[in-house]
Amino acid sequence: MKYSIPVLILALTLILVIGSAGYGAEEKLPAIKGKKIVALVNEEPITLEDFNQERSSLEPRDTESQKTDNRTSDSELLRRLINTRLIIQEARKIGLDELPEVKNMVDVFSRVTLRELLTERQLKDVKTDAKEAERLYKESVKEWKIKSVVFEKEDEAKKMEEEIRAGGNFVEIVKKRIADGTAKGGEGKDYVKPKDLHPQIAGVISKMEVGSISPVIPLMKDFLVLHLQDVRFPENPETREKARLQALNLKKAESLKKFNDGLIKKYAKVHKEIVDRLDFESKEPGFQKMLKDTRVVAEIKGEKPITVGELTEYLRQQLYHGMEMASESKKLNSKIIPAMDEMLYKRVFRKEAIRLGIDKTGVFKNRLKEYENSVVFGAFIQKAVVPDVKLREEEVKSYYDGHVKEYTYPEMMNANSLIFGKRADAENAIEKLRKGTELRWLAENAEGQVDKNTQELLTFEGKFLATKGLPQGLQKVIEGARPGDFKLYASPEGHFYVLSIQEIIPAKPQPYEEVRQAISKKVFDDKLKKAVEDWANKLRAVSDVKVYLKDN
Repeated sequence: MKYSIPVLILALTLILVIGSAGYGAEEKLPAIKGKKIVALVNEEPITLEDFNQERSSLEPRDTESQKTDNRTSDSELLRRLINTRLIIQEARKIGLDELPEVKNMVDVFSRVTLRELLTERQLKDVKTDAKEAERLYKESVKEWKIKSVVFEKEDEAKKMEEEIRAGGNFVEIVKKRIADGTAKGGEGKDYVKPKDLHPQIAGVISKMEVGSISPVIPLMKDFLVLHLQDVRFPENPETREKARLQALNLKKAESLKKFNDGLIKKYAKVHKEIVDRLDFESKEPGFQKMLKDTRVVAEIKGEKPITVGELTEYLRQQLYHGMEMASESKKLNSKIIPAMDEMLYKRVFRKEAIRLGIDKTGVFKNRLKEYENSVVFGAFIQKAVVPDVKLREEEVKSYYDGHVKEYTYPEMMNANSLIFGKRADAENAIEKLRKGTELRWLAENAEGQVDKNTQELLTFEGKFLATKGLPQGLQKVIEGARPGDFKLYASPEGHFYVLSIQEIIPAKPQPYEEVRQAISKKVFDDKLKKAVEDWANKLRAVSDVKVYLKDN
């Protein structure tokens, strides 16, 4: 069996669980270049900073379990760091760090990280525009109070509009029109949000001032005249914070665009006349020829220029369905400028980051080293460990036989229900059901039933439900139930359910073929974990490992 394994994630989680001794006496640790070390692995230090950083990345435990488990986790963590270091050293020794695919992944990561760090530096002092945040907030919470007058005939609507604009009193005119039957309408009693209105109406209202009336609005078969009576902005702290973050992100985007434009002006020269003549939707000269086109579309100071061929290749990589389909849909040419912008952004940001020495900073070097180690580690697992891990069909079948309870369809129940507010009413209903009264008749006539729109009610009607997913109290009530039984369940919310059991489907194992793939992955992962443990043990046996963070 062959597997596609996300080794960079899987491998780092497979290494080695050991005993329960804890570590301490950090103040007595030796130091190298001013940094305390917890271990030396073939003269390569693992620092206390490495140890604590790895510890902080673990999922937090609750306080009670932490008291008993913390020492175990520290020992596991140190053992994991040592063995990971051993495997990475072995991988480098056999040259896996020189593999083209590894170098390419590290190079891509390096370029992306330089851009990210430059972006972080550029945006660290950007502040929220308070006025923009307030504007966005008001747009989000704004509510209108509107009175609408509806006419069946457009000329009647226009007559009223003209009469009001000539100085007539809106309220009196509307009353008169409603009284004589030419219009329908009423007071706007409730405030409404723009999103709850018809888009056409919201669009008109958004341009009006309080107290004004709208022009006649044709809508469906009717004609409307609107009066904006009031606008309010209810206080909502959560929405206000969202508006602040939105305003901040807009400010950052604006700042970043300005910065990017400045870098392009500083480092690049775009040959617009060539870009403007490019036509990827034409059959001539065709994509293959354009891939070889050496005409320069942009020059970058101190670097290779961007050619038509490189732009063509970049576009090809971005298109999921291929160049031909994009060309046929006549959407390809519209992607030229965005693709150029993206290519220029990547080039000039990296160039500026290097000019500023970001590639020399500890933050960059640490990120790059950690990523390279993870890639090299993954390459070792994939090339040195995985090929020797074989999976036999009988192993998969044996695991299924030994864990069949884990691969079982749950028990399912189908029931109808009546819900009462008092126990006595529910007990009375059950008694009648057991004497032969139809449940449908009771549903229509029994007194004391809870309104079905009440919140937190359980819904049963006509649905199969997994019994394990039901509340614990209900599971106990229906345990051992059979079709035709009537059960009473008192919920914690104070509702009393009369359940008419329609059907019970017992739990049963899932067929082997249905779960074989999932089990195969589980068994393979377990074997891979064991193989990694074996490799680490072999390497440790022939390595010089000194541990300074001693057991308590």
